[in-house]
Amino acid sequence: MLEIRITPEALPPWGPTLGATLAALLTRSVAMGVLGGKPVTRLDGAVVKRLATALQRHGIGANAGLILAPLADEPAKAIDEATQRRVAEGLVRLNDALEASATPSTEWPSMRGVFGDDLLVELLGVGASSLRRYASGERATPDDVAARLHWLAMVVADLAGGYNDFGIRRWFERPRNQLDGKSPRQVLGASWTPDDAGATRVRALASVLSGAQPLAA
Repeated sequence: MLEIRITPEALPPWGPTLGATLAALLTRSVAMGVLGGKPVTRLDGAVVKRLATALQRHGIGANAGLILAPLADEPAKAIDEATQRRVAEGLVRLNDALEASATPSTEWPSMRGVFGDDLLVELLGVGASSLRRYASGERATPDDVAARLHWLAMVVADLAGGYNDFGIRRWFERPRNQLDGKSPRQVLGASWTPDDAGATRVRALASVLSGAQPLAA
């Protein structure tokens, strides 16, 4: 998966909220395989333009270029409060659009790169030969499999800030106190859907690492 490592000194003068929301958008786009290319080490105009182009190419956020335009200046400039609010609202909409937009054609290679076929077969509940056919485009990915694949990409995006690919694989295998001593993979079980109680608990646990929500007591 494309590496995103942004140090504090590489943050532009947009304010912490915009920077954090944009970083989340980038991470989701990378996990979904929508954004590729060289590693992202700075939030700058070049990265913003890459992101806008990638989103529009995949039909996600038709107005992504307009939303991201105030952040595309090079060098980055401070933004007034009204523009900050408008851009922040737009970034939330783009994040929501990514959440709602399964893209199997890009998510298969991305998730195969993170998990490998053996673990991905178990997590998705599909046969190895079916996985290869879906990933190659030989057969269309069924809606239920596409939904699970997209859910995995969203969880990977949540985990990516704290783990590398090896750590993400381990995260799914290790027992967690918050999951009653079970591993995320055990909680998911077989033939799960993203709306199942188990999947909801696993997603909530992963979201803690992204700062999306506090950890319950």
